[in-house]
Amino acid sequence: MKLKSILFLAVALPLFAACSSTAYIPTPSEMNTALREITGQNGRACVRIRDIAGYGTLSDSVLSVSSKFRNHYVMVTLHRCPAIESGARLAFKGAFTDFCGGGRDSVHGGNGRCPVQSVYEFDDRDAAFAAHDQAEEMIRKQREAGKDGS
Repeated sequence: MKLKSILFLAVALPLFAACSSTAYIPTPSEMNTALREITGQNGRACVRIRDIAGYGTLSDSVLSVSSKFRNHYVMVTLHRCPAIESGARLAFKGAFTDFCGGGRDSVHGGNGRCPVQSVYEFDDRDAAFAAHDQAEEMIRKQREAGKDGS
């Protein structure tokens, strides 16, 4: 009987710990507001579709996109979009040869279409990731302040 209790705890405790330590994922609206404030950009940057060299997902609503010409972009979808996290190949669909923020252009992956609300341009990947991290930290602090009633 004692062995069963120990085995149960060995399995159950990590599961409970995982539930309590789940990090908050900012909404697209929160991320857009924070990135606009941090960068001073309006989210309407554009990249030529043929210049997109690679991408990665930072959350279910944020993409990190590199271009062939050193610049880097952070794209925020209009709403949460699990299709971009599925690991499937993504297709960038723009109205013309450019892919721009503003909700007109979209990313397609798996069975989903994700309109992109904002595109922010950076000189390089490090600057893009620094701005993204700063935006997440800003949102976290705002949420904590709101919980404290401040």
